Amino acid sequence: MQFSDFFSFEKLITPTVIKIVYWIGLIVIVLASLFSFFQMISVDGLYALLTLVGMLLGLLFWRVFCEGVIVAFNMLARLTEIRDALTGRR
Repeated sequence: MQFSDFFSFEKLITPTVIKIVYWIGLIVIVLASLFSFFQMISVDGLYALLTLVGMLLGLLFWRVFCEGVIVAFNMLARLTEIRDALTGRR
C-alpha cells in the first residue's frame, strides 16, 4: 500500500483494523468474564457457570460480528474489481 492510497481511499484499511479490534475485544470479553466468574463463585456456583456460558456466547457473537464486517468490505472489494473489469480499467 502506498501512502497516496491512504488519502485517495483506493485501498481500505478497515479490514486490517477490524482484526486488531477483534483481538482487543476478545481479550476484554475473556478478562471481564473471568472477573465476573470469580466474583460469582462466592455468590453461587450456578451463577459462575452461567457466567462461563455467557462468555462463550459473547465470544461467538463477537466473532460473527467481526466476520460480518470483514465480509461486507470484501464484497465491496470484489464489486470494485467486477466494475473495473467490465469498464476495461484494468
